Amino acid sequence: MINSISGKWYPKDSSVQYAAQLKVAKTRYEVKIVSSETGNDSERHQNITGQWSQVTINDRLGNTERKLTLTDGSLFTTHNNDAIDTIINSNKNSDTASKWRLRLHRHETKMTSVLTMLVITVVFVFSFIKWGIPWTSQTVAHALPQQTGEFIGHQSLDFMDRYFLEPTQISDAEQQQIISRFKTRLKPFGGDDNIQYRLHFRDMSVGGSSLPNAFALPSGDIILTDKFVELSQNDDEIDAVLLHEMGHVVERHSLEMLTQNSLTTMIVIMVLGNPDGISELATGLGTALVSNHYSRQYETEADEFAFNKMLEIGIDPKAFGDILSRMEDYSTTATNADDAADQPEAEANNEKVEEVEEDKLSDFLSSHPNTQLRIKMAEKYSKCFKQGLKVCE
Repeated sequence: MINSISGKWYPKDSSVQYAAQLKVAKTRYEVKIVSSETGNDSERHQNITGQWSQVTINDRLGNTERKLTLTDGSLFTTHNNDAIDTIINSNKNSDTASKWRLRLHRHETKMTSVLTMLVITVVFVFSFIKWGIPWTSQTVAHALPQQTGEFIGHQSLDFMDRYFLEPTQISDAEQQQIISRFKTRLKPFGGDDNIQYRLHFRDMSVGGSSLPNAFALPSGDIILTDKFVELSQNDDEIDAVLLHEMGHVVERHSLEMLTQNSLTTMIVIMVLGNPDGISELATGLGTALVSNHYSRQYETEADEFAFNKMLEIGIDPKAFGDILSRMEDYSTTATNADDAADQPEAEANNEKVEEVEEDKLSDFLSSHPNTQLRIKMAEKYSKCFKQGLKVCE
């Protein structure tokens, strides 16, 4: 039997306190009731005994009062946490869960253990973001039925038509020509027969400037903007971009991106709780940067899909590099013109001083890989095309 532990005893379902002493010997314990804390000793209680293994002990939290629930439902409390820990650790009849919680508490109070767990947590989170999220999102996206992509795609197109896109100015004859060529020349190379490809023509303007763009929805709907069609100088350039967008559909990039964003947001909310204010801003930025990294990977995969299909069909991949370069030149010229009109000359000169650093940041934040790298890849495949190769290593 170890020395007595002083504390307080509370009868079951009562708030009356009694000074008490706890003793533990081998398999049994005894709580000796000394006196009432209120000074009213009219109600006498016999000493409480029972099996020590049946006592429930709450986890230790710093030096706060420890609570022991006895076998009869009454409660013994004490501030002598070290003595309780000694009993738990030395008595073989102590509850196994209590022993494990005691070991955990000891680790939590050691700086080396805290730092070790911090490193393990950081490594786990980084590994899950880098490898776990992409693998999970790819698995989920490819397991979803095509009907899911069609539902999401149609809802997305309706939303964009209401808020971002305008009716096309391209003639019906030109639209039909592009659609007919797509059906006969490209659609047979579009992967799963369950994918229902549809071309849509829209005008897309920002700040009064028409934007050259093309993008695909998971349903197989592909949107071509008026300015993109206008900038294209031949059929091969249009078809090269269409093959790129078909690559996004076949690889289910939109569904993967949706899954990634959902997982990332869920993880951030689990860590930070319900984000607001600065936390919400940090959440948005973190999600955007992570998603942006995966977006670059998707664009590269879609490029490679398009280049390989062009070799099969008989389209020189140089057409993709040509239209890509022309679209970027147009966008850069339009942006510079807007900046010059909106900013004083002095501010425009200051921008030129920081142009190199801004270009680096722009490239990092861009949702697409560096345009020059994509053009070089197109040139590589173009060389294979000119050699009559169907596969470019």
